[in-house]
This record gives sequence, C-alpha cells and structure tokens, in this order.
Amino acid sequence: AEPVLRGFVVILLYLAAVAASAHSARRGSGRVALREPALYLAAAAWLAHALWLAGTLRPLGEAAMDLADSASLMGLVIGAGGVLALVSRGYRAVAAVVLGIAALLAAGTGSMPQARETAEVGWPVTVHILLALGSAGMFAIAAVLVILLALQDGQLRSKRPANWLTSLPPVESLEQAMFTVIGTGLAALTVAILAGLLFVTNLFQQHLVHKATLALTAWLIFTVLLIGRWRFGWRGRKAAAYTIAGFVVLALAYFGSKFVLEILLGRHWG
Repeated sequence: AEPVLRGFVVILLYLAAVAASAHSARRGSGRVALREPALYLAAAAWLAHALWLAGTLRPLGEAAMDLADSASLMGLVIGAGGVLALVSRGYRAVAAVVLGIAALLAAGTGSMPQARETAEVGWPVTVHILLALGSAGMFAIAAVLVILLALQDGQLRSKRPANWLTSLPPVESLEQAMFTVIGTGLAALTVAILAGLLFVTNLFQQHLVHKATLALTAWLIFTVLLIGRWRFGWRGRKAAAYTIAGFVVLALAYFGSKFVLEILLGRHWG
C-alpha cells in the first residue's frame, strides 16, 4: 500500500504543479519565481518522484531497471526541466506541458514485474545507463519545444491567433532554448556512448548491437544539426525535422531494445 500511496502523492503534486503553472502563464504573471506556488509544487513533485523511484529501484539491485522504471527515470529528467523552466517568467506555459509529461511517465514506476534476470554491473555501466536516459529526457524536452514552436508558427500565420500564444516566449527565445537543451543532451549522450563502448562487454550475447547502432545514429543526427546551426544557421522546419528524427531514433535505441529484450525475449539488461 505504501508504494501506491507514494505514487498517488507524486502524481497529485505534479498535476497541482501543472495547474499552477498554467494558471500563472494564463494570467501573465510577472512575479519572480520564488513567489510562484507552481515552483514549490513542482520541486516537491520532483523530489517525491526521485524518492519513489529510488525506493522502487533499490530492491532490483544496481542499475537494474525495467521498461516502466526506465521511462520513469527519463520522466525525472523531464520533471527537472519543468522546474528549471518555472524559474524563467516566460516559460511557465512550457513548464506546464513538460511537468504533465513527467507525471505521465512517473505513473508507471514499479508497475512491471521484477526482472527475472539482472546483470551485475559496476559504476561505469551505471553512469552509462543514467546518462543515456538523462540525454533521452533532454531530447524529449527539445521535441516538446519543437512542437510548441510549430504550433506557435501556425498561430502567427493565422488571421486570428489564439490567446494562449501570448503565454509562450518569443519564437527566437524558444528556439534558442531548444538548441541549448539539445547541446546539453548531446554532451550527456556522448559520455554515455563512450562509457558504453568502453565498459559494456558481450554486446552480441546481450542483444545490444541494435541499441548501440541506433544510439550512434541519434548522436550523428544531433551532431549534424548543431553543426548546421553553427555553420549555416539552420532553424525552423529543418531544425525541427532533425530534432524529431534524432529523438525517435534514440527512443528506439533504448526503449525499443528494452521492449524486445523484456517483453519479447523475456530477458533483462540494465
């Protein structure tokens, strides 16, 4: 009953933070972040989520996560992004969307049966797993920003733009935030891939070749995007296409491989 209660508290706090963030964005509040209830609700939700996830993972051993708990860890990174977004006055509508996604991913914590096969791994592989999921969370935020940019562009082109448009940051600011998130995510993904190549052994025996190949493909997509941004000033639809493609490939790399291993093959790894 205790894990269920913890989960209820986490989801309730996240939803309260979403509502408070949306309300602050809708009224165009110019108050500093420390005077916004949404910030404290979001921080409390994130902390409760972290404690719930840590308590769920502990019985499974070091870095042994099933599909749902991996998604929850990615949601924890997304939730942290929501908390940071609340610090900036213009990003409270963005925070509401991001925190809602974090709540959705957190809801699966501990929902799957304990893995039947758990690999004994050391701290380098643990760092690899955490950074891989952390980068996936950052790229998920970037994908959200791409969608918001597309909606914003569509509204700006229409003759009667919706009222919610005023709650979003300017296009240039939103786009700059997207590239900042992508750059941070790429740095995390780079370290994750290096750690994986150096410390993960028996890739073929563990059925991880496809995961490594897809992760490297995602890394290449995001690297090309950042080079294109720096060298040729890429933005708009081209940047959006690269961002969505990179995120989809990375999601397939980690969650697709885990689905095949755990659901189809009945195995488990990290």
